[in-house]
Parts: sequence; C-alpha cells; structure tokens
Amino acid sequence: MDVRRERPSLFHGSELPRLILLAAIAVAGWVAVYYAARRPVAPAPAPPPRAGAPAPPIEPDRSGAFETVTDRTPMGFRDNAAYAHLLKKARAKTPAELAAEARRDVALTHLWERPELYRGVPVHIQGTALRVIRFESKLSATGWLYEAWVTTPDVRRLLYTCVFEEPPDGFPIGTDVHERVAFNGYFLKLMKYQAGDVARAAPVLVGKIGWDRVAAPTPAEESNRVLRWSLIVLAVLFVVTLGRWIYRMIHYASYPRRRSVPRRSYSDDIAPEDLRAWVESREEDDRE
Repeated sequence: MDVRRERPSLFHGSELPRLILLAAIAVAGWVAVYYAARRPVAPAPAPPPRAGAPAPPIEPDRSGAFETVTDRTPMGFRDNAAYAHLLKKARAKTPAELAAEARRDVALTHLWERPELYRGVPVHIQGTALRVIRFESKLSATGWLYEAWVTTPDVRRLLYTCVFEEPPDGFPIGTDVHERVAFNGYFLKLMKYQAGDVARAAPVLVGKIGWDRVAAPTPAEESNRVLRWSLIVLAVLFVVTLGRWIYRMIHYASYPRRRSVPRRSYSDDIAPEDLRAWVESREEDDRE
C-alpha cells in the first residue's frame, strides 16, 4: 500500500458558475451605465401657460430690417440687417426683462408653419444644448457671438439655433456638450442647414441664455442612480467571490509545500509473502 496526498480542488460547489455570472452582470451593467451617462438628459419641461384671461395678441416686429429675410434659406448677407437689429434689441434688455417678455405659448409648430407672423417675437424655450460654438462677428459689441444648438422635449429631431453675446461663467463650448439651458430670444427666421445627406431647417433665435448649472435630478437621472448603486453592490459581491477564488488558487498553487492529511490507497500488486500467507490461511480453512 502506498500513501498519496489528495490535491485540493480549485473551486467548490457552484463557485465557478457564480463567479462567471457576477462578472458578466458587472461588465454589462457598467457598459449600460457608461452609455446612459452619455445620453442627453431631457430637462424638466417649463410649466405650460394656464387658460384664463385672454392672452395678449402676438405682434411681429414691423421693422424694415426684415424685408429681405427669406425663410428656409441659409444665413446670408440679406439677413444681416435683421440680425443686427435683434442683437441690439436683446442687448438693451436684462435677462430678467427679456424672460418676462418672452412668450411661453409659441411652439415650434407655430414658427414652422407661419414664420412670417413671428418675426421679432420674443420666445422662451427650455431644452438641452448639444453643440455650442463661438465665432467672430462685427455685428457683436464684444466681437464674438455664440451659437447653441438646442433640442427641446416636444420635438427632439428638430433643433433651435440660439444666438447670444454673453455666455454664463464657465459655460462649456464644444461640438458634443449636453447642458440644460433656458433661452429667451427674438425669432429671426427658419434657417436651412445640411444634416448629413438631408436638408433641414432650424428656427433662429437671438437673445440671452440661462444655464442650469446645478439642476434637480430628473426621473431618468434617478433611474440611473438606482442602477449605479445596484451595480456597485454586484461589484462588491463579485470582488468578494473573486477574492475567495484567488485565495483558493494560491492555496492550490502552493500545495506541494503544505501539509495535508494522508490517505491510504490500494494497489493491485501484492507482496509474495502476503500472497503465501493468504493461500496458507485458505488451506487451513478448507481442512477445518
């Protein structure tokens, strides 16, 4: 008989399937959190106007500067007079004054269907700025103009082009931003632009921008927060299981240098003396 050491098992029971499952959940969950964090967050919509007293009539700006403005065309030299006129009007107002004057009952549908009826009308929008660029302009008192492309919850595939002179302190600039803003500006025209291979039009507003730097979390953000903490718990469980597995792997790798309880194993080879003694014992049993 020889004595052999029993090599310990690397995994016990269902530890390996559980480790693989937790790893898969953790990886898939954090990928989902990454893409959810990059997705534009829809801002809380502004409170709609209440029915009650008759609303004041909408009066377009009758200035001669708008005589050469044509809708669904790119911005050009013929729009400069109206452009400068609206920049001057917006510059003369404080943000609070312009916000109080801006109409909350003018939607994109109104501007899209009858733009000529809303020239120079102050409009309030609230949405997410996806792109903010800065460019030099002689029409601006500061020498610079800012242009924010804003999507609103009502029509997500169409954008507003919001032009302003003075950005809030720390306001980000870039082609891939996702900032919640409120904008109060005068309507200029429907500007034609190229979106990939498709020609589209965007309402151009000239005015002042407000930046929701510290905003209350939206339902989508709350959902992402719950998902994030759930994944953190799963990640902790994964780390604990992984730690146990690493410990057992170290124990497994260092086994030859560790003591273990010996066990007896039997061999098919029998010593001649043992075989002779067994035969003699059988003969004595037969004689008895």
